[in-house]
Amino acid sequence: MTGTAERTRKPAPYSSEQAVHLYHDGTEHFLQIEEDIAHVYLEAPPEMEEGQVMSFRHGDAQFDDLTREEDGRWKATIPLQKHQNTQYRFKVQVSGRTYWLSQAGVSPGPTPFMQDFKISRFTPPQWVHDRVFYQIFPDRFKNGDPSINLKSGEYKYEDRAVVSRKWYMDPNTSMGANEYFGGDLEGIRISMDYFHDLGVNALYLNPIFQSPSVHAYDTQDYFRIDEHFGTNEGFAKLVEELHQNDIRILLDGVFNHTGSWHKWMNRERIYSEPGAFQGGPTREYYTYLSDEPEAYMAWFGFPTLPKLNYANKDVMEQMITGKNSVVRHWLKAPYNIDGWRLDAAPVIGKHGTDEGNHEVIQAIWKSAREENPEAYIIGEHFGDALAWLQGGEEDGAMNYYGFTIPTWAFLGGEDESGKLVYMDAAEYARNVMHYLSFIPFQNQLALFNSLCSHDTKRFSSICQDLEHRKLGATMLFAHIGVPCIYYGDEIGLEGEGDPLSRRTMPWDWKELWETGLYDHYKQLARIRKQEKALQKGSYAILDAEGDALVIQRRHGNEFVRVVLTRGAPFTHTLDGRWTNLLDGSEVQGEVHLHGTGALILKKQ
Repeated sequence: MTGTAERTRKPAPYSSEQAVHLYHDGTEHFLQIEEDIAHVYLEAPPEMEEGQVMSFRHGDAQFDDLTREEDGRWKATIPLQKHQNTQYRFKVQVSGRTYWLSQAGVSPGPTPFMQDFKISRFTPPQWVHDRVFYQIFPDRFKNGDPSINLKSGEYKYEDRAVVSRKWYMDPNTSMGANEYFGGDLEGIRISMDYFHDLGVNALYLNPIFQSPSVHAYDTQDYFRIDEHFGTNEGFAKLVEELHQNDIRILLDGVFNHTGSWHKWMNRERIYSEPGAFQGGPTREYYTYLSDEPEAYMAWFGFPTLPKLNYANKDVMEQMITGKNSVVRHWLKAPYNIDGWRLDAAPVIGKHGTDEGNHEVIQAIWKSAREENPEAYIIGEHFGDALAWLQGGEEDGAMNYYGFTIPTWAFLGGEDESGKLVYMDAAEYARNVMHYLSFIPFQNQLALFNSLCSHDTKRFSSICQDLEHRKLGATMLFAHIGVPCIYYGDEIGLEGEGDPLSRRTMPWDWKELWETGLYDHYKQLARIRKQEKALQKGSYAILDAEGDALVIQRRHGNEFVRVVLTRGAPFTHTLDGRWTNLLDGSEVQGEVHLHGTGALILKKQ
């Protein structure tokens, strides 16, 4: 692509660009761990005179000298903390001036301790690094077994009969959770070729356990697959086949609340034994504000979603810690799932509140890892998830705060509530980089990134034109962490929020597919799988002004650089020779973007 940039970015006062090049990251090229010590390496200019690494030991700051290595880098060895994360930063002198380096970048003085480089005592599973996830809302993805379809009028949910819809129909906004389209586990199983063609090698399924609603977030039985999705035996075979095809699977763990149909609550009087609603022994499993049957704490006040009380030891044991707990059950044979996505993660707790939340999340993580040492645990967070990403709780988080919301603002001019907002590239960079500066590097690599989900407006409804949709996909695959495609995003499926964001996948209407977008997603998945820098490399924004961003991922001496603009022409100057991964051409010197678009470049 050719063109001319309208503006050239100038470095900010005392920025690292203007001051000095100092570089360190959490990859094995700059951090090497041996039992109870860590060797840390710093890349610095020849003018560096001396330096130290400051780390905290038993609450006190200690300094260890850096020594120059034969390869020109500087090295120090620091002890690892046994009972907490090891935090460190660099203090160096270059040409008579002092500089500090932390995850916040280079500065003339120390930054907050929470922005230090961190070595977590607990690291996420390594298998997540090369994964491309695909989120499936089971009822709307594919109908593989019509014989188990729900029948209209089969039962009533919240005093309204459930309804079976034709696949080609749009969800009825007045029907809520009462309408079903017939998607099931068999539909997922027979889509293996589709996953391979797209480049997907991991699935995240919205709830599949027995429930009276289509969304299934009001669980009736945590140990039984909903009969309209399949059977326990069928699910075990699905996971086995997925694993044979090198596809991992996460399930949605709805542990904050049960459904009111659950036997512990028994609000609908389905079970003969009294539940909490009848004043039975499981009343203490929930939090009641009075003696009235309906006076229980519920998620957002919805009576169908009574909130579990983890102050009760039986709840903790049956849901999380016990040998046959829900958390452990599905990680064991014959199911062998690969992890959990924790619904409403920050509000799980005791006494109808978030009291003891971190204790509960830690217990989930611990139980899961005891059952499967490679279990991947992520939390649902619309706000920042920093407190849960410091090790031993969540490996990653649904990264609405650090990726989705800023990307909507930058590309679509909308915030999370649908209000108009303006965010230029510089503000995007500040938002994203500031958030990352507080998260241990290994947990950055496990962040769960998506452009939208079942709980939001569709990205294709935010960005109406193909080029901006493709640009969003490029940013998704360039970002640090794990990319997740919400089913249908790859073909431009639209939807203005629930329930329209949960439309059926139009398998029989390929003329509705945005094939150029699908091909772009395929190409991005292929590139990510072949480039270690995109899987495990550090993340930096080298340039950000107006409409343009220059993003760089680095893994040792491997560099992948993404040059993009949302509209205005832009020119970027490269150092050395690079390969355009989108078409295989060689580029060097100045690269030009006429307008909306991106280049994905690898340094030769």
